[in-house]
Amino acid sequence: IICPASNIAHETPPITRRADKTSKTMMALMLMVAFSAGIVHTLGFTLSPLNNVLLRRPTEPIRRRCYLPSQRAHKFTSTKIYNLYDDWSQDLLSSSQSEYSYDDLILPLDEESIDLCLEEVMDSDYGKTMFGRHDMAADVGITGSIEFVSLEGPEVVLSLIGKFWHRRETVLGKAAMYLNARIPELTSVTVSSPEDLSDFEDVVDDFTGEVLYVEDKRAPDFNGDRETMEYQGLDPDVRGPFVFSNTGGMIRPA
Repeated sequence: IICPASNIAHETPPITRRADKTSKTMMALMLMVAFSAGIVHTLGFTLSPLNNVLLRRPTEPIRRRCYLPSQRAHKFTSTKIYNLYDDWSQDLLSSSQSEYSYDDLILPLDEESIDLCLEEVMDSDYGKTMFGRHDMAADVGITGSIEFVSLEGPEVVLSLIGKFWHRRETVLGKAAMYLNARIPELTSVTVSSPEDLSDFEDVVDDFTGEVLYVEDKRAPDFNGDRETMEYQGLDPDVRGPFVFSNTGGMIRPA
């Protein structure tokens, strides 16, 4: 049967229509994937090549300033952890240079207050030159520490342990002055044994009682400055074992 050309319907074959529909679907999916990838990249994620899991790209860690629980919020922007002992010893309390006031100074008379004061003395900038808990002092042979022994009424008993570059009387005096300033109810600050305040100790023969030699309980005079100042009639404890420049750096002569 011959059909006139004008009667032939010009329709797209079904297979071609399915191919066009599939192509459009694939293009739509590709656009969605590209758009999603842009959002993922913007949010800081990346696609793992192993299991197609979105992973968070490593970013620069956020640095936050941390304060001790006992510290109050203050207006200073410096990251320095302020110590009340340093401000008190330099007469800076209630000034614009200190976050503390004289109202913060007074503490009740109890063992917790005494422990707190001793920690502030040893962890202060001044304490870094005196006590062996700090690397700068430990590196030159300073091992000394001061510990709370007992509280009997208004009288506190302390103990000096280890070797100090300073005279042991100076160490006790610094702690006693601060304790009296912070705890006015205290009437006496002493040591558990008189030998705690002696910088030298006689080593005696157990059988004859003869003094064999005198032991120097002080930390080594690592650069000879202490002996030099004593020879010149100066008090080495006034300057201490280290010399600091105006910019805060330490000068340690050989």
